[in-house]
Amino acid sequence: MMQKVTHNSYNDGVLHYGRVTTIRTASGRRQSEKRFVATEKLFYEEMSIRQEDRILCGTMGNVLDLKVKTPFRQGARTHQKVRINEQVYDVITIDADRHVRLFWYLQKVGDVHDRRTENQTSD
Repeated sequence: MMQKVTHNSYNDGVLHYGRVTTIRTASGRRQSEKRFVATEKLFYEEMSIRQEDRILCGTMGNVLDLKVKTPFRQGARTHQKVRINEQVYDVITIDADRHVRLFWYLQKVGDVHDRRTENQTSD
């Protein structure tokens, strides 16, 4: 019996992953502005967020905003940042699927702090 071959189509866009660096003046002082420096780019497919995904991220103290699937890359790490369409995300976790693809669980940068302060002011 022949095995069914599935081809993933990563056609929802391009994500860049890398780090955020602090911009410094000529004298070496920090400015309040930061810049995203991309290490690599990947095509991605946006995935639906399951309830168990939200629970998993919630137990880590995070809010899941976006879940995407990409081809597997060895250099992908959770300490990096992801930029999609000028929006920067923190990587909550990365789930590898048999060295074929990666599932990225992403949270908008600054959202947890903003959401916590909103909840405290509304109480």
